[in-house]
Amino acid sequence: MPSMNPDGFEASGEGVCSPNPATIGRENAQKVDLNRDFPDQFLTHDDTTLIHNRQPETLHVMKWIMDNPFVLSANLHAGSVVASYPFDSIPNNIKKVNPHYQASGVKSISPDDNVFVHLARIYSNNHKTMHLGHSPGCDDTFEGGVTNGAEWYNVQGGMQDFNYVHSNCFEITLELSCCKYPLAETLLKEWENNEEALLTYLEATQMGVKGIVTDTKGTPVKGAQIIVSGIDHPIRTTESGEYWRLLIPGDYKMSVEDFRHQVTPAEHVQIIDNKTPLVVNFTVLHSSTTETSASSLDKFLPELKHHNYKEMEAMLQNLSAKYPLVTRLYSVGKSVEGREIYVLEITDFPGQHEPGEPEFKYVGNMHGNEVVGREMLLNLIRYFLENYGKNDRITKLIETTRIHIMPSMNPDGYELANEGDSDGYVGRNNVNKVDLNRNFPDRFDYKFAQLPDTDPRKSRRENLIQEPETMVMMQWILSYPFVLSANLHGGSLVANYPYDDTEDWLRTYSKTPDDEVFRSLSQTYSNAHKTMWSGNPCSDSNDEHFSGGITNGAEWYIVSGGMQDYNYEHSNCFEITLELGCNKYPFARDIGIYWDANKEALIKFIEQVHVGVKGFIVDENNNAVSGAKIYVDSVEHPVHSADNGDYWRLLIPGMYSISVHSPGHENQSTKVIVKRDSSTSLNFTLRTLSSELEAMKYHLPVSGNIDSYKLSIINAETLSSFSMENIDMVDYESFENLHHLTVSNQPGAADDMKIHIALVGSLIGHSGNEVLFKLARHLTLGMRLKYQNVIKILQNAVIHFIFIPQSESLGSCMDVGDKSEDELAAELKSLYSLLQSRHFDLGIGFGSREIGLKFPTTEKAIYKSLKQIFNESDSGIDGSVNCGASIVDTRTKQSDIFTTMGLVSLSLFCCNEPELKTLASTYTKYEKHLLDILELSSQGISGQVLDGEGKALRDAEVSIKLADGRTEIVRICLNSGNFIHMLPAGSYVLKIFSNGFLEKNVQVEVVNQSLREVTVSLQLDSNVKETTNSMSMLKHPYDHFYYPRMTFREFHNKNPELLEYYDVDVQKNSGEVLGLRVGKRTWRKVGIVFDGSTISPTNLTSWLRTYFSNVAENSVKPQVQYEFLLKDGNDTTGGLSLSTVFNWISAHHFPLVFDIICNSPLTTEEQTYFLNEVGRMDKMVAENILSMLARAKHHQEEMNYGSSCETCAHKVNPGISRQLTNLWSSSGTLVFPVSMTCVDGDHSMEDVQIIHTLKHINELLENLHGIQGFVTSSMHEPLPNAKLTFGGNDNETVAWTDSFGHFEKPLLLASEVLVKVSAPGYLSASKVVSVTSGPYQKIHFIMEKDDSVLGIPRMAFVALAATTFLGIIVVFSMCVVICRRRRALNSGSNNYGFFQMNNAIIFEDEEEQLFSVQQDRVIERKFKLDSEDESEDRSDDERSPIRVGMRQWGKKT
Repeated sequence: MPSMNPDGFEASGEGVCSPNPATIGRENAQKVDLNRDFPDQFLTHDDTTLIHNRQPETLHVMKWIMDNPFVLSANLHAGSVVASYPFDSIPNNIKKVNPHYQASGVKSISPDDNVFVHLARIYSNNHKTMHLGHSPGCDDTFEGGVTNGAEWYNVQGGMQDFNYVHSNCFEITLELSCCKYPLAETLLKEWENNEEALLTYLEATQMGVKGIVTDTKGTPVKGAQIIVSGIDHPIRTTESGEYWRLLIPGDYKMSVEDFRHQVTPAEHVQIIDNKTPLVVNFTVLHSSTTETSASSLDKFLPELKHHNYKEMEAMLQNLSAKYPLVTRLYSVGKSVEGREIYVLEITDFPGQHEPGEPEFKYVGNMHGNEVVGREMLLNLIRYFLENYGKNDRITKLIETTRIHIMPSMNPDGYELANEGDSDGYVGRNNVNKVDLNRNFPDRFDYKFAQLPDTDPRKSRRENLIQEPETMVMMQWILSYPFVLSANLHGGSLVANYPYDDTEDWLRTYSKTPDDEVFRSLSQTYSNAHKTMWSGNPCSDSNDEHFSGGITNGAEWYIVSGGMQDYNYEHSNCFEITLELGCNKYPFARDIGIYWDANKEALIKFIEQVHVGVKGFIVDENNNAVSGAKIYVDSVEHPVHSADNGDYWRLLIPGMYSISVHSPGHENQSTKVIVKRDSSTSLNFTLRTLSSELEAMKYHLPVSGNIDSYKLSIINAETLSSFSMENIDMVDYESFENLHHLTVSNQPGAADDMKIHIALVGSLIGHSGNEVLFKLARHLTLGMRLKYQNVIKILQNAVIHFIFIPQSESLGSCMDVGDKSEDELAAELKSLYSLLQSRHFDLGIGFGSREIGLKFPTTEKAIYKSLKQIFNESDSGIDGSVNCGASIVDTRTKQSDIFTTMGLVSLSLFCCNEPELKTLASTYTKYEKHLLDILELSSQGISGQVLDGEGKALRDAEVSIKLADGRTEIVRICLNSGNFIHMLPAGSYVLKIFSNGFLEKNVQVEVVNQSLREVTVSLQLDSNVKETTNSMSMLKHPYDHFYYPRMTFREFHNKNPELLEYYDVDVQKNSGEVLGLRVGKRTWRKVGIVFDGSTISPTNLTSWLRTYFSNVAENSVKPQVQYEFLLKDGNDTTGGLSLSTVFNWISAHHFPLVFDIICNSPLTTEEQTYFLNEVGRMDKMVAENILSMLARAKHHQEEMNYGSSCETCAHKVNPGISRQLTNLWSSSGTLVFPVSMTCVDGDHSMEDVQIIHTLKHINELLENLHGIQGFVTSSMHEPLPNAKLTFGGNDNETVAWTDSFGHFEKPLLLASEVLVKVSAPGYLSASKVVSVTSGPYQKIHFIMEKDDSVLGIPRMAFVALAATTFLGIIVVFSMCVVICRRRRALNSGSNNYGFFQMNNAIIFEDEEEQLFSVQQDRVIERKFKLDSEDESEDRSDDERSPIRVGMRQWGKKT
């Protein structure tokens, strides 16, 4: 970490050696010295002050230190040259001990003082000057260059002390330079001084002891304490059970302590040197006896008998009478047969809630024949009462906890059960034959209501009516401020935690917002149990294993209407379900065995009620604030304060932000650190809001909705941001020049069975837009906080918020804005287009300049309910009220414009631009009315029209005859044949007609806040020979046609890195073909083909939202890039052409492709043919994948979900899946068909199908192994179309790189695989890679350019070519000379030689030649220099002949 205080650095200046800390950057931007800001070990802290008022930099570093398993650290400072070691601070009572103390000169010794001194000396001795003890420019002198921090000067709140006290890390402080900010030119010298010291100090991490702590099964034990005798500073093991313990050479005794295991005997350890750590591993034995302080615990003998109802009643009455000071016996109600459902309360003040004391409950015998829990609780009651006042642990638990124990929730069922019945069902249910653990209200009950009446799951529900036992339990749960609970069962051995169900009723891990807390609670019980922790419950169920002895309920099996989910959803109570043994009703003689196994776990689990955060919430007058909501960070599950203002919030160790919201009070939040195995006290004092603010705040903590001084900025940027923050609920699109926000519980999913409500902002002014945005914020936060009215609205409706662009500043009351007539006309045109492009069941425009409701000329029945909402309250809206001011601009008569477009006009303001305070207060006044309007979405009729065979009649016509004689047409969804329609309460007659069928009238009764389900079957008209099921009668094309391109575009804009769509092809008579990439390009890749119209693209959107949500949570596993090939819309018939699919696969080089088809899996013969054609290595992978797909197919059929048979009949197009071999041979790609299941008459499950199909593919990919990587040049440029060969000889398979140089190949596990790669223009390369059971092995080939020519290295080739060329020239020259000489000899011509000429030498004729060859010999000649003016009669002796010394030669020479 180069800089912990970047703000301070920016304020400082180079060359300032002794800066003034107030002005030159020593402190952070808040003027706080960060090395005085950490919690100090000698200051008194409650747990909240550990982080209270800490600086952001301090908090981040504290979290960093605690979240990482650091062993050694150094904090680098300047201002001196010395190594300083802990402790930095002195105890507060130093003045009492030493009155003359002056903040220095006194050592503060840590338990590891000798280790710290050694570490400081390591650095000092290897520093070039520090070991001298004094440096020029420094005023201080330190012996050996080291000092104890406090002895130098007292520093409270230092970081090195915090490291040592709160983590495993040993840290010292290094002062490196006398000058705090030296000139840059001196830094090289500083580096030379410190280089060796820095490296040597880092090597000190290897001194001492290291190892791993495991249990007898080899499972790592986390959080165990490593104890060194004589050193009062234990360290803890990491998540992986590892530890590192810094020690200097010497003899030590080490042991391990862990509350779940026996203390290990002290082991002698001898450390000889500091170079290599001594490895000491520990194995700890599991124990259920971790802490006892009285021999009486060992003397307790459980009663080895089963107690029937009378015996149990007598026993409870006797114990209550015997121990009246700590017990109270009461009944929560009676069973069906009138038996009391008893509870024995055990606490020091029975019968009353002590403020600040948490309440705990155990519930046994919910299933009457599961009796182990019943007898364990009866023995636990005796155990507690007999040891109260004798054993410190039990006494403390009773005096600090209000414990409620219900031995039997189902006494009637127990009386029917039989001893020795290990796995039967007699007595399991109550006497009404209802399973009580399926009888509680469930969070997904609404999903059952949406199923058709013919669906057996709807009729099999066991929670339509609550049984007497269930009713009294629900009342009991809600009557006490329970914090923690366990429900004791039998039949297995495991701790089971919520959730028990899923929205689609399919087995999968179903997390609560408090998943980590529930896992910790479950693990606590399992670890304390003698055998549960092993995870192997029953000898006769070898296939059942629970890692760590715990399981998520829904991952084990689905339970709808379970009690543990009800506790969590409807109260503060966290409940888990404990399966205490595989024998449901063991013989009495075995009760002692069960008691011995469960005793410690039962006690240990109760103690967990004291782990987390607790406190009181009061107002400024110290009055208790009950019902306040306590939120933790982003956990979407608040708890509520009790009547005394006390609260308890279970949490695992860590740092959290806690906030409190209460109606009528100002919200408050703070941070807190939760320690292991203890509770942190955190109290809140809330400021009471004024009556005006309280009214504005309403009941939902949306700060933006009660802000009276801020105008919401509504534009594409803010709405896109709002959509991203609420991606699981909100979609945003820009429609021409309007903003369109869609809010629902599943945006983008099929919504034809939901009511669509359009809310349009004001045409002029901000009032309408402001109201709508406040309402949108209310819905999103209400959904997160699980407000039931909001959940119900978004389950039944899609709310469309349409915003008209306005200026970003607020005008005056009558301001009509600066829009021109053309701009307003363009907006109205866009609004009309948007309203016509979609079906809206109800549309409301929010205008201004009047107060009231106005309706379109075409009356709808639901308008009656709108009038009632406002008329039956003091809303002040009971018609249309003129605001009294003249309307200067006719454009502001917005109500007329809205009603002309078919919208209801709702005007709440007289001003076009009301004051901000008026905006906030008016919204608050009418918020309840607006929510009531939205709740009308759950009032009316819904259903389906079927033929005699139960198939949907999509072209049927449904109309409703109203009381006044008018008729309303009901919209039928042409995708599913379902219909839904809003209606006020009353009686109606439905008229149903379809071509070829007899018309039918149905009487229906609609009640308030309820959707009446109506399924109508039509009989064939015998007078019509041929029925018609034509799609030509489409009245609303938008009901059926859907083009995903727009949705994909929105996803791309929000997640450009993770989603990209592209055009692939345009097929004649079959529409456009799209490619869709989802995932990062560097991830593994798989192709998925929607063959034909197998799946409507609408189904992809729900999957995409879940995917992006997982990406945000960093929980995408495996990291796979999905490439989809699909049709752009579902309005065209015909499948994808074979050539289109071939080209797409070949271009992308997929290792695997899954072709989603309908009811057409490969036959056994086809599979055999395919497997025989592919290579042996690919064959093994293909066999594995086909086997996994077969299991997934079987699961589909078991779960009874799929597409309608009628739909499948039209969609069967096996297409490319019959060309598997051709695809493999041409591209190396393995293609597998994934067949959808056909379910007669069930169209509702078609949308579910794609989610589970993709889920199965994802699970399949997670279980594959192989190799992936990149092929690049030495310049790191990707090499596309490089060929990779895996294996060798007859066991070989190939792959190619894509356009990014990426490749991957699924392979079965093998010790080693030879991978060869070749690419044109590059040298071949190879590697041997091990394929392991973990993630894909990643490799990178860096290819070198192939410079060879004709197989010869380029340089050698150049040299050879040059030599050859020169040789050719020489030979050619010689040939020329020889030829010329021969011609000369043959012709008798002269041959000439050459010599270097003087510039004055000119040969003008033959006589002046130097020499000539005549008769085979060279003749020398005299050579004269003649000037032009030289006379010919000049005498011979005046001439100057030149003798040229050249030897003569002849032809033979």
